[in-house]
Amino acid sequence: MSPKKRTKSRYLFKITVVGPDDSLLEQVLSTFNDPVVSVDGIRIGSTDVDLDSSEVHAVFMSPRHSALDILLALTFKGASGVLIVLKEADPQIETVYRNEIRETLGSNIPTRTVVIDSQLDEFKKNEIHHIFDEVIAEIMEKRKKTKKNK
Repeated sequence: MSPKKRTKSRYLFKITVVGPDDSLLEQVLSTFNDPVVSVDGIRIGSTDVDLDSSEVHAVFMSPRHSALDILLALTFKGASGVLIVLKEADPQIETVYRNEIRETLGSNIPTRTVVIDSQLDEFKKNEIHHIFDEVIAEIMEKRKKTKKNK
């Protein structure tokens, strides 16, 4: 009799990526392996993360500034986490995005800010991926707590 093989849990999370600079958002999304497509002003990309006990597939949605309001709302709807991408640290702009996130998704959504004040070199790409991993870890932790409370 062979030992029972433990299967990994599988998850799909939607991550919204927002910021004032469309080209910078595109660059950030392109740091992940899968190609980025654009549909009606919404950029969509994805990536996979293999954790110890789980396989996570993350879908990124990022609105262009030209996106219609209804499509903008779709990028937030059902999001598990948010990345705010800024060219330089700007507390006022960050607050605008955080307020929009709070109004649209609530105050309990994992949110991180990525500041890209120079070229997107390997160091910066690794930083983006590390921040993304932090968001995924926080989402997973919230899921565990929710399960325990049920």
